[in-house]
Amino acid sequence: MAVINPTLGIVSSASPTGPLSVALNLSVTKAITVVGVKSENLTVSDTAANFLTDALDQGAITAGDTAGTNGCFLYVKNTSPADHDVYFGAVAAADGASEIQGAGAATRLGTLKQGEFMFMPYDYTMDLTIDAENAAATIEYFIFSRT
Repeated sequence: MAVINPTLGIVSSASPTGPLSVALNLSVTKAITVVGVKSENLTVSDTAANFLTDALDQGAITAGDTAGTNGCFLYVKNTSPADHDVYFGAVAAADGASEIQGAGAATRLGTLKQGEFMFMPYDYTMDLTIDAENAAATIEYFIFSRT
C-alpha cells in the first residue's frame, strides 16, 4: 500500500481585488492510503460516454474495486490545447450515457474549462459520464483506488 498527500490551497486578497471582504488563506492536506493507480490521457468525444465505467472496464485497478465499498479519488484536468469545455455528469448504471452539453441537462454535474481540474471521491455506485463541446478536447485523469 502507498500513501498520497493531496493538498488544496485557496488564497485570495480582500476586496476590492478579491471576492471576500477579508483575505483568505485556506490550506488542507490529507494522507490517503491507496492500493492502486490508473492514469491516462484521453481525447474526449463530443458525444456523451460513460467515463469511469469505460476506464474501469479496461481492467480494474485492484481486485477490491467494489461499488459502494472502498471507492477511489478521481483527479481530472482539462488539458485541451484550445478553449474546449469538458462536461461531467452522473447517471444510474442502467440509464446509460446521455448528452450533457446543454445547460439544462439534469445529469450534468459540472464543467471544466481549459486548464481547470477537479479532485473528488467516487464510490463506483453510478456511472460518471463525460462529454465535450468539441471532439478535439483532451483530459488527463488519475484514479487513486483506496482501501
